[in-house]
Amino acid sequence: MAGRALLIMASGEAREHTARGLAERCVAVELSDDLERALSSPPREVDVTVVDLDISGAGTEETFDQVRTVIGAGLIALGDRRGRADAVSVLKAGADDFIPPPPHPAEVVARVRALLRRLREYCGRPQSLIDLGDVRVNCERHEVTVRGRPVDLTPKEFDLLRELARSAGELVPREDLLQSVWGYDESIRSRTLDVHIGRLRKKIERDPSRPRLIVTVPRVGYRIAA
Repeated sequence: MAGRALLIMASGEAREHTARGLAERCVAVELSDDLERALSSPPREVDVTVVDLDISGAGTEETFDQVRTVIGAGLIALGDRRGRADAVSVLKAGADDFIPPPPHPAEVVARVRALLRRLREYCGRPQSLIDLGDVRVNCERHEVTVRGRPVDLTPKEFDLLRELARSAGELVPREDLLQSVWGYDESIRSRTLDVHIGRLRKKIERDPSRPRLIVTVPRVGYRIAA
């Protein structure tokens, strides 16, 4: 799972499309159409909260203080249609991101996933040396050993292995790998990822035809077996 999001948005097509888009990208989603109810019984684990200011009866700063205190997650604000809040005031009040009205589901999905990546990079435990059993990845020295022997990887192969290794045991969506390693989305050249995974397997797997370390999740992504 790529993360957990709480959507505090009015019921409707925009919320449903947003929730579906996140779920398709391996983000677990909780839904609420009432801020007070969401704060009175918040989910146990949330990485990003999306708050629609249209359904908040309190002021912007008060709303964000409540969300931060109770939920303590990354925060994205959706601007209200009455124009009471703009990007500058919302960001000053403590939000991590702001989307002006009307929010397009695809943009909300993209912003949530971008914030999840930033939080993972910022909050993740520092790992200069990642031990995957047969394979060890030295992130500082850009070195990889397989069963004690050094293996030469291209820069992209190393970056790809490092991204997977940092999330060992967790599914990493194809889009996230393409964005973090190549800087573009899956829709452009997804075949690039598959080719590099194949080359990487030949260099680090005991039997590349039956990979045990880099596991494919069809149509979704890859994960390093923990």
